[in-house]
Amino acid sequence: EASLPGWAPTDNAFLKDVIERHPRILGCCHVDISRGDSAVDEFQKTVTDWGFKGLKLSTSPSETVDKLAEASAGLRVPVTIHTNGSESIYPRISQLADDHPNLVIVMEHMGYRYHVNQALEITQKHPNIFLGSTVVASAEPTVVLDAIERVGVERMLFGSNAPWAIPRFGVEGIRRLKLGNEEESLVLGGNFQRIYGLEA
Repeated sequence: EASLPGWAPTDNAFLKDVIERHPRILGCCHVDISRGDSAVDEFQKTVTDWGFKGLKLSTSPSETVDKLAEASAGLRVPVTIHTNGSESIYPRISQLADDHPNLVIVMEHMGYRYHVNQALEITQKHPNIFLGSTVVASAEPTVVLDAIERVGVERMLFGSNAPWAIPRFGVEGIRRLKLGNEEESLVLGGNFQRIYGLEA
């Protein structure tokens, strides 16, 4: 994670300053959910006042997480959720998708590598869940191809995981799949533009 609990307000303010100098950068908020309603207020401020476009959401069984999900849906701001080897997070993601059907959820790493099938199963059940190919595209691109075949190319987003990974390797992984120009374009940016409401 880019922010640790307690650091989030400082990190968000720093990102705001960076965006003011480099307006092509899109801001995504990270909050410390232990701050309760203050965390929700901070998130809303980053969107309504600072123009942030997303939220990194925890899967903790917390009332604050549900309030953040509700606020994100209301603001039409997608959330990203880091997926990993913790099996318990997938039922929670499914629950969030059920409870907030207007919330756009991006599952980064798409369950890599321990729970890909679980991630794909809940994506198939919930039209508001999308998959982030972050890291997977560079390490195991055929897993991305299988996911596209199961959930559709419109649900797959490219992610770089920079600076911890080299973006070029992920791009090359997608291109090795030989999806065709239109589908490749969707994965490498078109789907992102659509769900984040950006101009082409």
